[in-house]
Amino acid sequence: MTKVLERTLKWLLPVLIVVEIVLVWTGWLDLGTAVGMTVAIEVLLVLVAGRQLFVVVRRYRRQRTAGLDVWAALEDGLTVLLPRPLARIVALEPRMIACLFLWLFRRRRPDAGQFSYHRRSWGGALLILVLLTVPVEIFVVELLVPWAWLRWLLLIAAIYGVLWFGGLIASLKVLPHQLEAGGVRLRHGNVAEVLIPYHEIANVEQQPLRAPGGRDGLVTDHNTGSAFLAVGGRTDITLRLRTARPVYGLLRPTPPVTTVHVAADDPAHLAAALRTRT
Repeated sequence: MTKVLERTLKWLLPVLIVVEIVLVWTGWLDLGTAVGMTVAIEVLLVLVAGRQLFVVVRRYRRQRTAGLDVWAALEDGLTVLLPRPLARIVALEPRMIACLFLWLFRRRRPDAGQFSYHRRSWGGALLILVLLTVPVEIFVVELLVPWAWLRWLLLIAAIYGVLWFGGLIASLKVLPHQLEAGGVRLRHGNVAEVLIPYHEIANVEQQPLRAPGGRDGLVTDHNTGSAFLAVGGRTDITLRLRTARPVYGLLRPTPPVTTVHVAADDPAHLAAALRTRT
């Protein structure tokens, strides 16, 4: 019964907010009443979930002590209050902004145990294109949209979209592959991540491959039980695992895979470092 109540509380607030938006849009509720109802529901949930907030903090601290990084521990702690996909999205937002800040103001060379993979990415060029086109789009909206509230809404959405996309591109640069004490943490920015213990790596091959469809990011090939962390549509190193494990994507993990293909700017160096540890 307790587990059912906890699952209900996790979905209650987002579902109610969506319902209220629909009711306002269709005219069943005026905006003031909807805002008042949302505030009342939030206050009620805070009172009911006071203990849960304490559990979030305690779980976060426990996971940090266990060795998880700040963002993984935050996501895991938020699962007390939210379903895992929503918890990941909530934790992702400040992480995107943090990556953008680090990229703009704290550039530095990777440490000895860090390996970059972003050089083939077209993200930087796309970001410049977005920065050039967004002002034009905002100007067109100002001319064509007669409602002030909608113009403000579209302006906020445009600024948010630029920041989010900038944070995504920045994450490719400030979140490299990382050799840790117990394993290698392979990444594709904020989009995908997997920690593979060294003893679980059966073989390391320096093998250029094209990802299915030539896509970037996390791509899964169900036929071969493999995952690609591709940049520029390609990967450079293949890791064959002793046991299958999932790769954690933006909203959910992949099915367990036995082969992971990753991109690397210096594949020979990364492959040699992995072979030394395995």
